[in-house]
Amino acid sequence: MSIGDRIRLAGKILVSGVLFSILGIGGMLLSVLIIPFLKLAPGGLGARHRRGRWMMHVCFKAFVWALEGSGILRLEVEGLSQDLAGKLLLPNHPGYLDIVLILSVLGEAACVVKGPVYDSPFFGLLVREAGHVPNRDPEGVIEAGAEALSQGNSLIVFPEGTRTRPGSPLKFQRGAAHIALRSHAPIVPLIVTCNPRLLEKGAKWYDMPLRTCRYRVCIQAPLALDLPGIDDLPPHQAARLLTRELERYFHKEIHESGR
Repeated sequence: MSIGDRIRLAGKILVSGVLFSILGIGGMLLSVLIIPFLKLAPGGLGARHRRGRWMMHVCFKAFVWALEGSGILRLEVEGLSQDLAGKLLLPNHPGYLDIVLILSVLGEAACVVKGPVYDSPFFGLLVREAGHVPNRDPEGVIEAGAEALSQGNSLIVFPEGTRTRPGSPLKFQRGAAHIALRSHAPIVPLIVTCNPRLLEKGAKWYDMPLRTCRYRVCIQAPLALDLPGIDDLPPHQAARLLTRELERYFHKEIHESGR
């Protein structure tokens, strides 16, 4: 690596540290200083959730703009023209920034979040104000997810539950399938790719690639799955069958389509 490349990489690492610090501190300040006033604004719970999602969307959009300006990544989105209301959005999960990037362009979507994020002192209050769904217990998240979809919200669920382990095949949990079966909502896959890899599972915030990462989010058409008799199966069997079908679809789209 040349001296110029070393300087460029060191600059990216420095910028990454600064931006992540700003994101964390900014989220905490928003939760403490802004959210209490949002709760006083007119409108019911639905209006509060929309305001919370809009604020999170604006924060993430600014964060992504800074990442792009610093040369860390370049975000490309396909398929934004379709109406996603009331649809279950299933992205694969190659990197830490996936949900930040997705919410920076899909500001109206709710998402299933891990319990520690929901209770976080940084973004926790904002996450709760935005009406996102905590993933604390299986039945609770299925019921809350189906309810959010029935109200016309689009809902983001990462079927893997965590970031993809590099070099390992996709392994989906069954929660997304259970929500799909309970809600009967259309399933829209989001194919997420990043090249070179950025903040994959096991990476630290300072593990920055020298080249600008090309991050792509491809919003696919709703799936038309041919699974005759699935509605007649017990829930656990139906979820297992649907999960296997989803794994096959994502594997084909990510590894066999040349993305």
